[in-house]
Amino acid sequence: MKYGKNQWARIASLLHRKSAKQCKARWYEWLDPSIKKTEWSREEEEKLLHLAKLMPTQWRTIAPIIGRTAAQCLEHYEYLLDKAQNKEGDNEDDPRKLKPGEIDPNPETKPARPDPVDMDEDELEMLSEARARLANTQGKKAKRKAREKQLEEARRLAALQKRRELRAAGIAVKMKRKKKRGVDYNAEIPFEKKPASGFYDTSQEVYDPLNPNYKRLRQQNLDGELRSVKEERERKKDKQKQKKRKENDLPGSIASQANFQEPVKKRSKLVLPAPQISEEELEEVIKVGQANEYARQQVEDAGREDSASRGLLQDYNMTPGTVNLRTPRTPAVQDTILQEAQNIMALSNVDTPLKGGLNTPLHQSDFSGVTPQRQVAQTPNTVLGTPARTPGHPESGMTPRPGLNRPNTDGSTPMATPLRDKLSINEDDELGMGGFQTDNLDQLRKGLAGLPVPKNDYEIVVPEDEMQQQDSSDGSHRARVEDQADLDERVEWEREQRRLAELKLRSQAVQRDLPRPADVNTHIMRPTGPSDPVLTELQKAEELIKQEVLIMLHHDAVHCPTDAQLGVTPGSKAPTAQRAAAIQAAHLAYLDKNPYTEVDPADMQEAHEMLEKEMQVVKEGMGHGDLSAESYAQVWEECYSQVLFLPGQNRYTRANLASKKERIESFEKRLETNRAHMTKDAKTAAKLEKKLRILLGGYQSRAQGLVKQLQELTEQMENTTVELSTFQHLRQLEMGAIPKRLESLTEDVQRQTDRERELQKRFSELQHQKDILYNQDHGN
Repeated sequence: MKYGKNQWARIASLLHRKSAKQCKARWYEWLDPSIKKTEWSREEEEKLLHLAKLMPTQWRTIAPIIGRTAAQCLEHYEYLLDKAQNKEGDNEDDPRKLKPGEIDPNPETKPARPDPVDMDEDELEMLSEARARLANTQGKKAKRKAREKQLEEARRLAALQKRRELRAAGIAVKMKRKKKRGVDYNAEIPFEKKPASGFYDTSQEVYDPLNPNYKRLRQQNLDGELRSVKEERERKKDKQKQKKRKENDLPGSIASQANFQEPVKKRSKLVLPAPQISEEELEEVIKVGQANEYARQQVEDAGREDSASRGLLQDYNMTPGTVNLRTPRTPAVQDTILQEAQNIMALSNVDTPLKGGLNTPLHQSDFSGVTPQRQVAQTPNTVLGTPARTPGHPESGMTPRPGLNRPNTDGSTPMATPLRDKLSINEDDELGMGGFQTDNLDQLRKGLAGLPVPKNDYEIVVPEDEMQQQDSSDGSHRARVEDQADLDERVEWEREQRRLAELKLRSQAVQRDLPRPADVNTHIMRPTGPSDPVLTELQKAEELIKQEVLIMLHHDAVHCPTDAQLGVTPGSKAPTAQRAAAIQAAHLAYLDKNPYTEVDPADMQEAHEMLEKEMQVVKEGMGHGDLSAESYAQVWEECYSQVLFLPGQNRYTRANLASKKERIESFEKRLETNRAHMTKDAKTAAKLEKKLRILLGGYQSRAQGLVKQLQELTEQMENTTVELSTFQHLRQLEMGAIPKRLESLTEDVQRQTDRERELQKRFSELQHQKDILYNQDHGN
């Protein structure tokens, strides 16, 4: 702001094709540093909707209350209304965004755009001239002002030096100011008439105004140092610091620059709900607990074990069965901003009142303040009320009530606070037989746990006659005849054992049910013709392993075939008979040439041990450690990414061996497969959602109604409690004030009686004197 906030015409003359009104609007709508350009908070949105309902279209009045400009308030208000109409809409589809060829009605509220590259020569010349004029700080006027300022400073320093020298020589010189002729309106009041002094001192009421210093009221002193000058000075300081740091500590400067470029995330403010219980209520609870504990201690000290006091005074310090309780979920809170926006949209679309009918239904809102009243989120109280009075009997078809002090051993979510009815407050018919049995078992366990420690150890020896009887009973049990059910069970068990034994002789792919290839590739063997090179011992061993692998693959395909090996295609559910017969014939033909031999379990165990030893030797020789799960997953992903399925050839191959066209076809096939899975899962999820909505819709509505009733009852109880405490306090005050009032009234009555007696006496005396004087006058 080189020219201040009033010379908009002069500022507009320096800018290209801009009027003074546009410059002023651009400053007050966007460029002013005091304008808040951050995201709208929830409180600001609630304020905006509430004030828009209270003061419609008064955006100039609403803007300073919220702390935004009027254009920002109007734009965000329209955005909230559009969002309420179409909640699922995207910000990119905002109908207020400009299309090509349209004119922006409010350009001053938009961020600045970069200067165009292809500008006219006149525009470039005007911009360069404006930059030069704005950057000109050494013109004729500036030089003259600087020279006058230096002369004034030199004159002041000379006068100051002269006064110091005279003061050192012992000559006191006072500053004389030139007296002006006439009245100094800044120093005195013309034609002042002072009022006469009164009886009281009013010297403290005299206002002594400060003497204003008009020399510091220039524009330069009022505006202060320009922000551009401050930024330039700080920029120079930063450059000097960076230069020194590069010369002294180059690695540290590089690290600081890297850290400086990282965005700093501001920590959000922690907002906690207001406390739901006061200090006085906490003190009351503590006092009640201390009194109960003191009474129990007195009973225990008295040593009366079977007294009635022990049955009435129970230990309520620890709530039984609350170890596995899960914190209840807080009730859902509706979106206040969305409700207010929907209310405004409903009021905007109201038909004429001449049609009649019901009023437009609106959401409940509060007009007690600028912002609508919020619901305080509080943790539900699970210990409120007597559990036995809670409706939850299995006979009523609602959620079954928890057991009486039943421990939650299955890890499920507890339904409510466990019942503790030590004083038999609840009726017997409400508890049920299952609750009584559980309570009796709990009491029995507690009684057994409270038995004293045994002092003597006893050993029980069974007589020999009883041992012989037990042996004879075991023999008779073994001699009994098996029925058909036992025989079937034993046959099934033997069949399962044989199946498991046969499965152990199969390959690991069959045992673990791993995927196997549909076709066996027999071309992996090296040629062994007379013209082929002679194989080494290691290559011969490798060929033997390959030969055994091929035999095992054909054997597993015959005895334990998969769906793909049976000829089942992805589009069909059953294989064709011709294809299955051809596949089986190919496998059997290979097995006829190369028969499969069963492996001895001892040989298999020996082979496993040899492999383990060799693996340990290789690990120690190569310096390999235990492979972590992350490393294994990474290697698996890398290997899996190298395998590519070719739908045209219906086979897998390496990704680096496939052409670009084959890769595109493979990715298209994978995309179609994923889309099919997604569609299938979406249909399943939609069915489940519909089913759950039908199943739980009544419970949800019922729960909302009960929550609302509970809140109303709680509020009514709180209001009644406040009224009761208020009237009790008033009664105490009145009871304390009644004796004082009676005493005061008694004193007033006594005083009035004495005064009336004296006046009556005085009246009788005066009456007597009057009679005497009257008689004397008539006698004479």
